[in-house]
Order: sequence, then C-alpha cells, then structure tokens
Amino acid sequence: MEKEKKRKFAHAISIRIALPALFTILLFVTATFVIILPSFKENLLEKKREMLREMAEIVYDVIAAYEKMERNGEMSREAAQKQVLQIIADLRYGPANKDYFWINDMNALIVVHPYRPDLRGEAVPDFRYPTGKNLLEEFVRVVKAQGAGYVEYLFQWQDDPNRIVPKLSYVKGFAPWGWVIGTGLYIDDVNVEIGLIAKQLNAIATVILLLNAFLAFYIIRHTVLADRVRRIIWEERERLLTALEESNERFRSLVETTSDWIWEIDPAGAYTYSSPKVRDLLGFAAEEIIGKQLEDLVAVQELDRTSRIFKKLIASRKPFNGFETVCQTRDGRVVVIEKNGVPVFGDDGELLGYRGIARDISERKNAIEALKKSRDELHTSLEETVKSLALAAEKRDPYTAGHQMRVDTLACAIARELGLPEKQIEGLHFAALLHDIGKISLPSEYLAKPARLSAQERAIIKCHTEVGYEILKNIPFPWPVADIVYQHHEHLDGSGYPRGLTDKEILLEAKILTVADVVEAMSSHRPYRPSLGLETAVEEIRSGRGVLYHAESVDACLRLIADKRVDLTAAAW
Repeated sequence: MEKEKKRKFAHAISIRIALPALFTILLFVTATFVIILPSFKENLLEKKREMLREMAEIVYDVIAAYEKMERNGEMSREAAQKQVLQIIADLRYGPANKDYFWINDMNALIVVHPYRPDLRGEAVPDFRYPTGKNLLEEFVRVVKAQGAGYVEYLFQWQDDPNRIVPKLSYVKGFAPWGWVIGTGLYIDDVNVEIGLIAKQLNAIATVILLLNAFLAFYIIRHTVLADRVRRIIWEERERLLTALEESNERFRSLVETTSDWIWEIDPAGAYTYSSPKVRDLLGFAAEEIIGKQLEDLVAVQELDRTSRIFKKLIASRKPFNGFETVCQTRDGRVVVIEKNGVPVFGDDGELLGYRGIARDISERKNAIEALKKSRDELHTSLEETVKSLALAAEKRDPYTAGHQMRVDTLACAIARELGLPEKQIEGLHFAALLHDIGKISLPSEYLAKPARLSAQERAIIKCHTEVGYEILKNIPFPWPVADIVYQHHEHLDGSGYPRGLTDKEILLEAKILTVADVVEAMSSHRPYRPSLGLETAVEEIRSGRGVLYHAESVDACLRLIADKRVDLTAAAW
C-alpha cells in the first residue's frame, strides 16, 4: 500500500513538472507556425510586390525620358521607341538574372517580350486568366481602371515555355505611347524562400522540443530520486544499496543510449572508454576504440593539423569546445566530428585524462557552405544589376565611357589606403559605379555638346545628383548608396552642390568619391575639351586639400598615383 502511494505521489510530481514544459512547447510551435511564419510570408510577399512596383517605375522613367526627347523634337517617335525597346529587351534582374520586363499596347497586343520575340504584335496564345479572360486584356483593363496595379495569372517559367506556373505582375500604363509596362515574379520563388525558412524553424523547433523533453525528463527523474532518497534514509542499508545500484544502472543506460558519442582518454590521448554511439558515427564497435588515439581515426589529409591542435589542447589542461576533426569511417566515408571535452584531475591535482562528447556535424557544415554559396550568388546578382544600371547611364554619354568604372577603381583604392573595412568599401564600390546614374534623365545633346555649356545647361546637368538619389533611395542597399551619390559633388567649405553641405555633414565615402571623380574627370577627355592631364588633376586636389577636398583622401590618392598603384586608363566594361 505504501509503495502504491509513493508511486502515485511520484506520478503526480511528474505531471506537475511535465505540464509546464509541454505547454511551453505548444506555445512555441503555435507562435512559430500560426503567427510568425504566416506574418513573415505576408511581409516577404509585400516587399516583393513593392520591388516589382519600383522596378516598373524605373523603366517607366526611362521611357518617359525618351518620350520627352520625342516631344522636344530631338528624335522621331520611331527612333525613340526603337531605342527604348532595345534597352527593355536586354534588361534583366533577379537571382538568376532572368527576370525581365515586357510591353504590350492598349489593344492587348505584345510590343516586346524578351523571351517570346515571336509574339510581337500578337496576343499571348494559350495562356488565359483563371476566369477565362486573356491576360493581356486583363493588363489593359487594370491600367484603364487604375493606371497601374497587380495581376495574378499563369505564364511560362522564365525562358522555359514548357513550364507554366503562377505569376504575380505589376503593370503600369504609359499614356503618351499607349503602352502597358509590366514585370513580375514567380509565386513559387516566394514559396521556396518561405519553405527554407520553415525548414530552419522546424529544425529549431525540433531541437527546442528535444531539449525541453530532456529537461523535463531530467527534472522529473531527479525529483523522484530526491524524494526516494529522503525516504530511504530511514530504511535499511540493503534497500539503500539496491536503490543506488538501480540509479547507476539507469545512468549507465542513459550514457549508452544518448545521441552523442561519449568518450574518455588518458593523458597520452589514448581512449579508455567509448559509448556504443561511436558505431553510428564511425562504424567501429566501442571495444575497437579502446587503446586507439584520435590520430588513428582522422583522415590522412587532416592528420598533421589535427594531431598538432589536439596535443596542444591536452597540454593546456583546460576544457575545450567546438574542436572539429575530419574523420574517416570504417567504410571509407569522411565525416566532420565536433568534440567537447573537460579535463579530469586526481585529488593531488594530477591530470588523469579528458572526458567529453562528440557529434557528427557534417550536415551542419554542408548547410553552412550552402548558405555561403547562396550569399555569394546574391552578391553576384547585385553586382551585375548595379553594373547594368551604370552601363545604362553610360550609354547616354559615350564620351565618358568607362568613367564610372575608373572612378570606382580609384575610390576603392583610396579607401583601402585609408584602412576602411571591406564592408564599407563594398558600399563605396556600388556608389562609385552608380554615381552618375542620374545622367540617364539628362538631354543627350548636353552630355555630348562639343562646346562649353551655358549657365542654364550647367544647372540642368547639376540635377543629376538629385535624380540619382531619387532613383536609388528606395533600393534596400545595406549601405547608404543613395546618400553617397547625392553628396559626391559637395565640398568641405559648402561650395558644392546640390545642397551646399559642409565637412561634418558629408559622408566619408562621398568625400573619397569626390576626390576620385575630380582626378578621373580632369585626366580624361570630354566633348568640349581634351584631357587636362594627370598632373593638372593632381595639382587641383592638392590645392583644394582641406578646403574643397578631404585631406586624408587627397593624401592617399597622391600616394597611390606617385607609387603607380592605380591605372586610370582602364577601358569600359
């Protein structure tokens, strides 16, 4: 009867301990998959929609610039439309550089489609809106009703006409020419991103679930044991010894069945104990490990490095964590093992060896490498997109072809000479490539005029910094690219433009860019004058040092030129 009461008491304690843990797990899973993940998906989709709108607005501005040249009599409508269509047909963006823009007219006929040039002057065949309406007619309806808007439909996957998938597009009307500008994204792309995040959340939730379950089990177990010990104090020695033996057996079972490989080594590094988990990790029985050393399990190419580091760790007589070793299993596979260990000392302070745990982290390492690869691919996509935008600006001013690239080279060299971190230099790099993007809106005859510009024309030219800022300000760069472009014609004494900023109001990157821009511009040819020469450019920044131009940037530039560590004769890309 007493034994049954004790069992019920222990069961009640277990429930009281387990319920909060289970409730915590339930709350976490509910919050993650019912609130956080759907909210994140909605936010991500909203950001994608906003990106589509911004990209369409950029193309709209390009078309508007050419339409303005038509209205000003600078070119015929046919010529203006031909140039615009050529630009749009070649314009790409997105992670695979395959996302594109298209144009149809208000009669629901294709004007240009990069991946379906055969559809020019035709309606899109086969693909129809789920309600039965032709999707081009739907684009026209949205434009007529709202001027611009979003449309969901089915269309081919990028350049694969045999794959039809859901797509979300943003369309905007260009009334002067009766055009509808459109670009879109594939819903599957968003779902893939959400899927990756959900997978990561699943992994985190699983780990937290296991940890909570383990902690709950641990607390329950030790609470029951503590209660049992208090009662055993008044019981005979035989029952105490029996209980201790049972406790040891349970602990041994826990060690033998844990998911981690538990090990012990002597001061020389030879294994004195190994849990059976080693068979799952390396394919060896626990008995085969006894007497071996770590060097016997390591892959040949990693032997020297691993042996040197491990001996140093043991000699330190300190705990270690996260020690990674590349081991070879019995069947020849290569796995990455992470070891954590603590030293074991005798009563006299003598080192008896180490004990610790090890686990296979091969999948985690592969996941990290995949993340790095994804990050590098995104960076490459950003680099190509920025270069495409910069190239679009230079196409408007062929006399300065290569200017932005040479300014980028010199500006980044100055920044490195000043010791700026690479992350900051990367932002300067993109700003340098785009610093004249605003010229895309300027009349071409001003850019190519073989004589000095009038005061009015110079005033218009100066607007390119503000236009560049407006183009770039809503692009979510991780650096202040738009502000750098906005400030690259400002001077320390407030005599620059467009806002007349002074020293402390100007970003360091903009100060560097100003010096690089002046040197490159003066040493290059222009429509209205031949090159003034590098010596004249050097004299200009030297005379303006500390007044117009950032002193440290000027000094760094002069050193680079004197040591011939930069080449300002590089051709355009």
